[in-house]
Amino acid sequence: MQLLLIQPEWHVVLLSVLALLAAFGIWIDTTKLGKSVSGIAAVLIVSMLLSNIGVIPRSAAVYDIVWTYLVPAAIPLLLLKADLRKIIVETKGMLGAFFLGAIGTLIGAVLGFYLLPLGESAHKLAGVFSATYIGGSMNMVAVSQAVGLEPSLTSVSLAADNVVGVIFLIFLSVVPSIAIFRRWFNSSAENANEAPSENIPREEKTIFSLLSVSFALGLTFAICALGNAIAAYFDLSGFSIMFITAITIIIANIFPKQLRLLQGDYELGLLFMYLFFIVIGVSANVAEMLENALLIAVYATLIIVCHTVVIFGGSRFLKLDLIEVIVVSNACVAGPPSAAALAAAKGRRDLVVPAVLLGVFGYVVANFIGVMLFVYLS
Repeated sequence: MQLLLIQPEWHVVLLSVLALLAAFGIWIDTTKLGKSVSGIAAVLIVSMLLSNIGVIPRSAAVYDIVWTYLVPAAIPLLLLKADLRKIIVETKGMLGAFFLGAIGTLIGAVLGFYLLPLGESAHKLAGVFSATYIGGSMNMVAVSQAVGLEPSLTSVSLAADNVVGVIFLIFLSVVPSIAIFRRWFNSSAENANEAPSENIPREEKTIFSLLSVSFALGLTFAICALGNAIAAYFDLSGFSIMFITAITIIIANIFPKQLRLLQGDYELGLLFMYLFFIVIGVSANVAEMLENALLIAVYATLIIVCHTVVIFGGSRFLKLDLIEVIVVSNACVAGPPSAAALAAAKGRRDLVVPAVLLGVFGYVVANFIGVMLFVYLS
């Protein structure tokens, strides 16, 4: 058992730790260091370190609150000012990058199937990890059940995915500061943190309105409740974020002038997303991966490397913007919440909606792709 300095039932203490880590990450983004190591990378590293050396627990009821309530709520808060017409025009190349990322994932899954000694369950692991790195970890659970992956392998696969996924998110967050990427791409990365959307005045970023935030929270939780109810009605509870996103976009584009008056809603959503990244980092169990899942971690790393090579190589040929490629890669590998958070943290509010939409698209198609690959390799 893990010896802990802070126990899981110390809820108030854990809330303090989460809030202080979020403040640390947000502060990092305001410093010169933030240009090289973003706040997201910083909180991922620090939270993973704290949980793995026994300062804070890897699981706790407080983390469940972040997953259950704050992550869904962050999506509407980040999207309330989304101008869908402008987004479609400006980000039409991102879908092509998503397909490149999916192709890279499949190449890595097939290569690992033939090159690594994964045993009798190799075809199952190929299906599971291809789905995971096209739609996100939610698809890992679904496809594991669909292909009949043994519970023990499912456990170590989750451990490997957590650690490799966190490292990949750290990599994506520092890519804009890597010289070779800056030379290869037409990049808005240099000015990303200073480039707010044309539809949102820059000065709003520093204004906090209690009335606006209260109204935005009320609207946000109402949207989440409606989205959850619709998903449950159609027996699609795992895809509730899809309905939450759709409802938010509809409202945002019916009442754009009214919602544009809100102040502080976007920043609150960004805070929720920092908490989300902290919880992701906390869950990464490095010791378990090294003990039980090293070979599977190598397999996951191979898939991620192939994904990275194909999506960045192909996107350079298509002359896509570097930040767009980073957000698409995040959406493909980790799903919509972290992709939206990364776009927001990089100052690209215009990419939050595409990040969520592409992530949801990955949710939808990944299970089918994973099961089809499993059947093909059987």
